Amino acid sequence: MAMQRRSRDRDRDRDRDRNAIRKRAKVLDPNTVVDINDIDLLRRFVTDFGKIIPARITGVTAAQQRKIKQGVRRARNMGLLA
Repeated sequence: MAMQRRSRDRDRDRDRDRNAIRKRAKVLDPNTVVDINDIDLLRRFVTDFGKIIPARITGVTAAQQRKIKQGVRRARNMGLLA
């Protein structure tokens, strides 16, 4: 029979998860306009492999993430972002 986790281990893991969510860095100012021609801004939200970094990691709002997604996709299509 497998060993069961102790309750304090679960509490510690739960606290660690909560603290990780609270410590998200605020990357964008709420008034920042995401422009597809601003490649330096868009590159901050793309990995080396070209994948868009999720909002839960970058700390942007849902509306900002949608604009970033749209901007990155348009920049890729235009050949500005490889």
